[in-house]
Amino acid sequence: MRYKILVFGIVFFVSVLVVMELDKSVQAKILGISDYIKVSLLDSKESVIDIYDRHFNQAERIEELNAKLVDYDKLFLENQALKNDITKLRNVINKGGIVQASSNIHHARIISFTTLGKRDRVWLDTNLAEYHQNDNLENKIFGIVKDNAALGVAIVQDGRVEGFLNGNTNCNYDVYIGASRAMGIVTGSYNDNLLVEYVSNRSKIQKGDRVFTSGLDGIFFENIPVGVVESVRENYGYVSVEVKPYVSVNELSYVWIIDREVTPPPHNDEQDTGR
Repeated sequence: MRYKILVFGIVFFVSVLVVMELDKSVQAKILGISDYIKVSLLDSKESVIDIYDRHFNQAERIEELNAKLVDYDKLFLENQALKNDITKLRNVINKGGIVQASSNIHHARIISFTTLGKRDRVWLDTNLAEYHQNDNLENKIFGIVKDNAALGVAIVQDGRVEGFLNGNTNCNYDVYIGASRAMGIVTGSYNDNLLVEYVSNRSKIQKGDRVFTSGLDGIFFENIPVGVVESVRENYGYVSVEVKPYVSVNELSYVWIIDREVTPPPHNDEQDTGR
């Protein structure tokens, strides 16, 4: 009887040890699974945070840089206008009379092409309430600028803004050509280039000369880049110049519109009397 009790006790003790070992094994497995889940969750959380940082913060950074780029483009145009004003002021001091021109620069967006398959006429979206209101907007012509270069002209019709881009026969504005600042008028296109006509045949122009807006027409202000001379040819008493433009539009994009208000110099009676 005592042996049975002893054997039972030994068996019970061994059984407890076995169960304890089994419990430890099970517990270890459970803890292992729990740790795996925790690590996976932490990895997932860190991955999500990393993706967020790389995507959304990068997107915010890109948006911030785009905003700065927009500001830079506008500042470039405003700076060019100020430089032109300073130059003109220096030239007219003590020469009797200043033509004053107030230039506003407005953001605009090309929302569609006017004619399917053609890229030289577009519809523009812009806030006309911000424009000079001294004259009827439908009587004015505005300059279009993209990437700091002349892209075309715009007009207002029935409250809508239509743009005629470089190469269109309705896109006309005055330019200077080369170091001699020969004057000409953009009239259309030729051989996929801009056509500048009515240039004096006495002008010294050669391939590679740079072309800028003159600002004399009240559309653009002076010295906005237009393009580079590709060829020069005689044309019935004057010179025609082909110009490769700096910018063109193949897709919808944002642009700037130059809104100028030109005020003639005050009338000087003393000059009329031959002072």
